[in-house]
Amino acid sequence: MNKLSLNGQVFGWCSCAAALFAAGIVVGVAVAPQGPPPKVLATTSLADDSFAVCTTPINGAVEALFMLDFETGDLSGGILNPNSTPPRFSGGYKHNVLKDLGFKAGQAKNPKFLLVSGLADMPVGGNVQFAQSVLYVTDSSTGTTVAYGIPWNAQQAGVSELVPLDVARPRGGGAKAAAAGVKEKAAKAK
Repeated sequence: MNKLSLNGQVFGWCSCAAALFAAGIVVGVAVAPQGPPPKVLATTSLADDSFAVCTTPINGAVEALFMLDFETGDLSGGILNPNSTPPRFSGGYKHNVLKDLGFKAGQAKNPKFLLVSGLADMPVGGNVQFAQSVLYVTDSSTGTTVAYGIPWNAQQAGVSELVPLDVARPRGGGAKAAAAGVKEKAAKAK
């Protein structure tokens, strides 16, 4: 093969590669989304032998951290205020979940729970405005789960009580069998 023929092949391959590269750029620009990238929602949940924690959005710009203490049954949370210097937790939440899950006083011996959050478009109105999320607390030994509404007011100060909304009991009682007082508390909040 002579040198002129080899140079022609190299030039041909380089031209083909350049054309494919340019076509890839044109196609990439044409199919790329226009405008800012979509917002991503990432909630987290984690537990060990003593505590469960989760994060959940409260509104479009604020999220809260919730912690469930297995020993006491206290579910507490806070919202980190980015406008304070340095940022501090403001607007807190607290509720004891033991009674809602059907435990009697002194009965909870080494309970284990699950804590997760979910999105909920709760209606606005009545006495309480809710955040865009709910919390679900599950007793690991029975599967009994209570859904909690999160009262939300942008000017909230101090500690607010979480609102038990409903109870699901997968073992004996069906999904709608509520613990004593839970449906009454939910009705008062509406």
